[in-house]
Amino acid sequence: MEIEKTRGYGIAISDIEGSWDAAFKLKLKKTSQKIIMKQISFFQKIQLLYWFYKEKKKAANLDLSDIRARGMINVSFIKQQLEYISMFSALTKVLDKDRALKIMYLVMEATAVEAFLKSALKIEEIECFGDSMEFFRKYMSALPEASTKAGCHDMIISENTINCFQLDVHWCVYYELAKKMNVPEACIPNCYVDDLAYPDYFKTFGIKYTRKETLAKGGKCCDFRFERI
Repeated sequence: MEIEKTRGYGIAISDIEGSWDAAFKLKLKKTSQKIIMKQISFFQKIQLLYWFYKEKKKAANLDLSDIRARGMINVSFIKQQLEYISMFSALTKVLDKDRALKIMYLVMEATAVEAFLKSALKIEEIECFGDSMEFFRKYMSALPEASTKAGCHDMIISENTINCFQLDVHWCVYYELAKKMNVPEACIPNCYVDDLAYPDYFKTFGIKYTRKETLAKGGKCCDFRFERI
């Protein structure tokens, strides 16, 4: 099989997430709600529902023309992200940003790996190509063009050798949507997902994953680095 024909090749992350089936989305939603509600009191639950409704209404009225102009027209993805951001924002109204972050970290810890593995290539799908590092270098080389076209990320390949591959993200739709809702911190748990899912997955193929900075935490870019072990 050619790399170009492997599952997920040349597809932006936003389009992958936007294509999750309704049953899987519902499963993630139920798990998330259960964790969130467990962290707050009965009175806070009432407050949360009130603010969640308010924030969802605010999200529905956002001007997304600049984001759509970049190519982001995946309605399912946008709805999914704005619902998450609305919940984060609602939590900050009931609690505070630090507590909201801690709760969303718990949510990601319970859901991130399963969500990632749902779309990630299986070991046997990659091993048939021989050198895993070489496979991922070619596989991920298609991401900048696909991500730009989908309006998901603006990224460049800053290093590409036989032992190292680095992608630098300079614009991120997850972060931009969070900023439009006035809670840029809502993107930080999304970044945390990568740190939960990527290290063990890539280690399986003899690859070390690292990231020193993110846009959401004030970095000049999100520097995704993959090195042969």
